[in-house]
Amino acid sequence: MMNNLIDAHWFPLASQGNIYSMTKLCSPNGANKLLVASLKRKIYSCEYHLMLDLNLRPMVKELLFTYIPSGAEIISIDAYNKSDTTDSFVIGITIIKTGADTIERYLNIYTEGAVDGEGDEGTSIEAIAQNCLMVELSYTPYHLYHTILPQQNSAHEVVWLISGSDYKIHMIREDKLSHGYSESSIEKYFPELHDIQAIVLWINIYYYNNYKWRVTAVGCECGLVKVAIVNVIDLQVSQSWLLRYDQPVPNVTVFPHQNAVVKPSFIDTNLLEECIKQNMPKLNIVVSSTSHAIIFEDILKHGMKQDVILSGTELSDCILCCCIADINMDGENEILLGTYNQEVLIYALVNDTWELTVRKLFDAPVHSISYMDITNDGLKELIVLTQRGVHILQHNIVDIRAKWKDHFKKLFNVL
Repeated sequence: MMNNLIDAHWFPLASQGNIYSMTKLCSPNGANKLLVASLKRKIYSCEYHLMLDLNLRPMVKELLFTYIPSGAEIISIDAYNKSDTTDSFVIGITIIKTGADTIERYLNIYTEGAVDGEGDEGTSIEAIAQNCLMVELSYTPYHLYHTILPQQNSAHEVVWLISGSDYKIHMIREDKLSHGYSESSIEKYFPELHDIQAIVLWINIYYYNNYKWRVTAVGCECGLVKVAIVNVIDLQVSQSWLLRYDQPVPNVTVFPHQNAVVKPSFIDTNLLEECIKQNMPKLNIVVSSTSHAIIFEDILKHGMKQDVILSGTELSDCILCCCIADINMDGENEILLGTYNQEVLIYALVNDTWELTVRKLFDAPVHSISYMDITNDGLKELIVLTQRGVHILQHNIVDIRAKWKDHFKKLFNVL
């Protein structure tokens, strides 16, 4: 199935992006969208529309975001949906503008009409792009990342984390009293991210056990990797590890061994879910340095001791990005790595060994990978951002039909 991905669409970029240039907008009641930024101020949205002839047509258009001045460069973009029922998107964009004697740096946050979410239901992306709240930064931004700040007696809050050239990670939080955003103490809410003392290239946070625990992992320009297990209730670091590599680490990703699937409402699996909750999940971490990639298996049980080098990554020029996805639909996650020498490497667990199963070549260095349902047909597509443009690849429908029949037979125990 992984070998038979079909090129469905491609669109070019006016100028190249980077490893922070692509994000997705997930809709609970419509088609998901893709946002891609290029360095020289142009931002594109991509979505699929179902036409009258029942064919899917890709729609790519440039979005005109306000308060991105002429001559500015876009460093990073990220987005999330703050509603479970409507399209209530929040989009963050970091920019830098260099003048003759000054350097201006900002985090622009675009939302619907009201910061607290009381805007019109289903506000269009074009309207959101016109409503900007600016946060001036005193450092050059790198990774822009949104994550959850769990609240015990209310809905979880979403906050922004920004890694900076000042060797710190900053937390930007909504201030509802002033209807804006401001920086809050990261030491208070994310003690594991305080005092990193390095330029962080990538942040990844994974919550488990009903948001009572989290695993935080960061990769740094100097080759430092920090991993911490945190008790969210009392905000105490339970365990932490520091690793050092000879090359920069542009990606670290925490992921579960088993791919989580939301059960249909008509299936009663309360007993099974109770058994799962009693056991800690099997969590792995992929550390992608620019020279090779390493997977640390079942870190909640073994810590950072059970590591395996992903064979073949040492032959790549430079690993730039990582995506975790169940791309062969077997219920277990695969590892997808994008490289500077224009390849996507796909690793699958075969007989308890991580093996390179697919090596797919593209037209330019691979900056970012995503696996999402952008066509709104129930099947996810592989989206690859390269230095030149965006590739959208679909599964072969013949393979999907065969896979569905196989799952159907196993479900009903039919030989």
